[in-house]
Amino acid sequence: MTSSFGSCIFQFSLLPLLLLFFILSISNAQSPSPTPRPTSIVFDTEYDPLTLQIMINLNQGTPLAPVKLVLDLGGKLPWLRCDKGYTSSSYKPVKCKSPKCAQASKHVTCVSCNNSTKPHKTWCHNNACSIHIRNPVTKAVGHGELITDFVTARSNPGFSETPGPLLTPRRIAFGCATSGEFSLRGLAKGAQGVAGLGRSSVLSLVSQFAAGFRLSRIFALELGTGEIFFGGGPYVSTFGSDFIDLRESHLWSYTPLLTNPKSPEEYFIHVKSIKIYNVTVPNIDKRLLSINKATGVGGTKVDFQAPYTILQTSIYKAIAKVHMARYKNAIMVPPVAPFSTCYKASTMDVPEWILEGNRIPHSVVFIFGKGGMSTVSDLKWMGEDVRCLSFIDGGLYPKTSIVIGRYNFNGFLEFDISRSRFGFLNPLFP
Repeated sequence: MTSSFGSCIFQFSLLPLLLLFFILSISNAQSPSPTPRPTSIVFDTEYDPLTLQIMINLNQGTPLAPVKLVLDLGGKLPWLRCDKGYTSSSYKPVKCKSPKCAQASKHVTCVSCNNSTKPHKTWCHNNACSIHIRNPVTKAVGHGELITDFVTARSNPGFSETPGPLLTPRRIAFGCATSGEFSLRGLAKGAQGVAGLGRSSVLSLVSQFAAGFRLSRIFALELGTGEIFFGGGPYVSTFGSDFIDLRESHLWSYTPLLTNPKSPEEYFIHVKSIKIYNVTVPNIDKRLLSINKATGVGGTKVDFQAPYTILQTSIYKAIAKVHMARYKNAIMVPPVAPFSTCYKASTMDVPEWILEGNRIPHSVVFIFGKGGMSTVSDLKWMGEDVRCLSFIDGGLYPKTSIVIGRYNFNGFLEFDISRSRFGFLNPLFP
C-alpha cells in the first residue's frame, strides 16, 4: 500500500517536468533554426543610364521598406534623407556623448530642436549626435543627425541555384539628412541617399557589414549582372550547367591600394603607363602618376561618382594624340560636351583586331605592375553620326591626375580593404 502511494506521488511530481519538456519541444519545433554565419552577403544593384550611377537596394526599418542608395567609394558613412517619408518603429537616434558619435565626427556637437513639441518629429532629437552630410555629386555639405536602424541581408548562395537565406537583421548607423532637397540633388532618380563605402571609416557600409556579420572588409561589384558582395566570394558564374568560381580565373589582375594621406577614404592605385590599341602612350610625366604625400595631389583613383575618366591636361593630350593617329583617316567634328575629341562616325575605319590567344585586345588599358585594367570602350556614341573619345580633359592642376570613372569600367571589381588590394577581372571581350 505504501509502495503504491509513493509511486503515485513520484509520478505526480514528474508531471510539471514532463509538461515543461512538452512545451519546450513544441516551441523549438515552431521556431526557425538559426541561420549559419555567412561567408559573404549579397545585394542587388541598379544602374542609372542617365547619371551612370550605381544604387544598392537595401531593406531596412520596421516594417521593412526598400531603400535605394547611390554607391560612393569615398563616403565615410551611409546616409539618407529622412525628414520626409521615413517611418520606422526601430529607428533610434544616436546620443551625442556616445562612442559611435565620436566615430562619426571629430568635433562632437549635440542636436538642439529648439524645444519643439511637434508630434512624431522623427528627424530631430534633442541631444542626438549632430553630423554633416556630404553630397558626392554636388559636393554640398548639410546638417543631419546620426541614427541607427535595422537592415536585412541575404547570404551569398554560392554554388546554389536558389537565393541564399535571409539573415537576422543587424542594426546599422546612418546619417539622417535634414537639410532639404539639396541633399539629393544630382543623384540618380529614385535614390534616397548615399551608401558610403570609404576605406578607413568604421561607419562606412563595408565596415559596418563586416562588424555586424563578422566578415572580412571586402566588397566586390559584378557590373554585368548587377550585384554587390560584402565579405568576399565565392563569385559564381554559370557556363551551361556548370558553376564557375570567378576567383579561380587566371584573368584577374591585382594591384595594391595606395593611401592618400589627404583622402584616406578613397581608393588610389598606381597606374604606371597607359596603352591604346597596344601602343604605349608616350611622354606622360611620371610625377603626375605619383601621390604627393604632403599635398595629396596626383596619382590615380577609382571613383564611381565620375561618369567618365578624367585626366590631367597633358595626359589627356598624350592619349588623344595616339588615339587620333589610330583614326587618322577619320574626319574630326566640333567637340560635344563633356568631350573634347570627336569624330564623324561614318568615316572611322573598323579596328584591325589582333587576337591575343583567344582574346581580343582592349582599346585602352591602364597598366599597373604585372597586370592591366582594361576599359569597356574608348569611344562614346553622341548621336548624329558622332563618336567621341570617352575621356575628359580635367585641366592643368586637378587634385588627382587620373580619376577612372564608371563608364570606363567593365567586368568584375574587388576592393579588398583587409589585404589592401584592388582586383579587376577583365571581361573576355571589350
